[in-house]
Amino acid sequence: MPDELTVRRILGDQPFAEIGRPVWAVTDARHGCVIAAGDLGHVIWRGTGHWLGHRIGVYEAGTLRPRHVLASRYSVCAIEPHPELPLVAVGTGRYDGSWDFQGQLLLLHLETGRVTNLLSKSRQVRHLRWLEDGRLAMLLSPEDKDGGFRKGFELAVAADDWLSAPAGLVDPDDTRDAMVESGLLYDPRVEDTLARLTEGRWRRRAEVRDLAVLADGRVLATGRHTDLECWDPSGALRWALPADGEGSVRVEAAPDDESAWVTYRGYRRDEVTGRLVDRATTVRRISTADGGAVDCVDVPSVPALCAADEGWLALRPRGRDAHAALLLAPTHQEAARLGLAPSRSSSPALRVRHSARLLYVDGPGPDDDAPWIHAIDPPGAHGPAALRALFPLRWDPASALQPWYGPAVELTHTLVHAGRSYEQGATYVEAREGTYVVSRQLPDGEARWVYRTDRPLADLDGDERRVYVVYLTGEVETLDTATGKLRARHTLRAHGHPVTPVSAAYRAEQQRLVVGTVDGRILDCSVPG
Repeated sequence: MPDELTVRRILGDQPFAEIGRPVWAVTDARHGCVIAAGDLGHVIWRGTGHWLGHRIGVYEAGTLRPRHVLASRYSVCAIEPHPELPLVAVGTGRYDGSWDFQGQLLLLHLETGRVTNLLSKSRQVRHLRWLEDGRLAMLLSPEDKDGGFRKGFELAVAADDWLSAPAGLVDPDDTRDAMVESGLLYDPRVEDTLARLTEGRWRRRAEVRDLAVLADGRVLATGRHTDLECWDPSGALRWALPADGEGSVRVEAAPDDESAWVTYRGYRRDEVTGRLVDRATTVRRISTADGGAVDCVDVPSVPALCAADEGWLALRPRGRDAHAALLLAPTHQEAARLGLAPSRSSSPALRVRHSARLLYVDGPGPDDDAPWIHAIDPPGAHGPAALRALFPLRWDPASALQPWYGPAVELTHTLVHAGRSYEQGATYVEAREGTYVVSRQLPDGEARWVYRTDRPLADLDGDERRVYVVYLTGEVETLDTATGKLRARHTLRAHGHPVTPVSAAYRAEQQRLVVGTVDGRILDCSVPG
C-alpha cells in the first residue's frame, strides 16, 4: 500500500504497561496468568465517545505478554480469581462526587475475554471472595453517601453455572446484614509485586507529553515521571532525567540538535527551605549528549513557547500576570523583550512545527474580538523586534463553527493547523463537537481546504505531501496536503491491543512518525517517503 504505516519498535515498552498506574496484581497459577488492574489518568476528550481511563489486563504467566486488555468505566477495587474455573471476579466503583456510589461487578472469562456485569443496579463493589460452597461473597457500598464511605453491606450469591452466569444476576438491594468496615480498596504492595514478576524491569511510566526526532535518529521525550529522556536510533534508552516534581511538558530541539529547551509543570519542593516552588515558570536548556543542564531561564509566569526553525524562541506570558515576552536568539541569548498580553485561554498554545517564523494566537485581533494568528519578527536589518497580526484564527466568519487552536505545521506558503471545534445546534443535543484540520494560505490566511471529524484530536505533523492527524482513539489519518482528502487510516496497536496516543512527531527524511501514548510508550512507525 502506498500509504502504509508500520510500527517498527516500541520504545519504553515493558510488561503491564497497558494498565498505567497499578492498583491490583493477582496471580492465577491454575490458569497460567496474572490479572492486573490500574489507572491511565485523565485525558481531555473532545468529540464522540468517552474516555475510560481504567484498565484490566490478563497477562501470560511465563512471558507476561497481554492476553486481554479491557477498559473499565470505574476504578478497580477488588480482584478474585475463581478457585477452579477460568474466571475472575472484578469489583469496580467510585463515589460520584455528589451523592451516589457507582460501580459494577464484572465476571471475566480468562480464556475468551468475555465480560459480564453481574449487578442489576450500579453500586461500588469493594471486596470479593469465593466461598467453599461455590458462592461469591462481596462487600457492596451503600446506595448513597448517607450510608457511609468506609463501610459496606455483605452479600453472597450462588449461580447454577458460573460460566454462563447472566448479566444482572446480583441485586444489590438483597443485602440485609449490618454494615462492616471496608478497609483498603487497593493493594499497597502492587508495585513490589510487579517488580518481582518482571525481575526488576518494571518502573512507573505515564503519558508522553511531547516528542522531538533529531537528525541522527535519536528521540527526545517529556512526561509525567521524567524531565527528559533520550532514545537511541536502536531503541535503547541513552539517558533519562527523573522528574523533579510533576515532570516536563514541551521540548524544542535547537537547530544543531546539540541541546533542547524544556518546560515543566507544577511544583517541586525546595531542598533547603522545604517550601513548594512553582517549577512551571522555569525553562531549561538540556544537552542532548548527556542530559546535562546548559541554561536556565526563569520568568514571572508559566510561559507559552513559540519556536522557529532558525532557532529563534519566544517565551510568551500565560496566566493572570502581565509581563514582557522574552525573545531568545539562535545563540540562546536574550535578543529582546516584547510587551504582549498574557494568554488566558485554557487551550494549549498554538504549536507550529517546521516554522519559518514565530507564530502565536492572541486576541482580540485588530478588527474584531476574535483571536488572531500573529507573528513575531526578530530584530535584524529591518529594525527592532516587532509584532504583526496576520489573519483571524476563524477562517469563515459566516460559519457557525467555532475553532480552538492546537498543533500546526508550516509548509511552503501554507499553514496547516488543527484543534477542537464546536458548532452550536438548535438545541444542546444537536450541537456538534469534534476536530477540524484546515490548510491556510500564507500570508493572507485564505482557507484552501477544511477537514472535520468527530474523533478527538491528539496531535498533528506532516510535510508537503502528507499530513498525519493522530487521535486519542488510536487512529492515525493521512491527509493529502494539497487537497485535504483522506488517503489512509490506521489504528495503532501495541502487542495486538489498541493504544491511546497523546503526542506525535514526524521526520520526513527518516520516513518516520513517532507517537507517544498515555501509558508512557513511544511507537516508532515507518511511513512512506
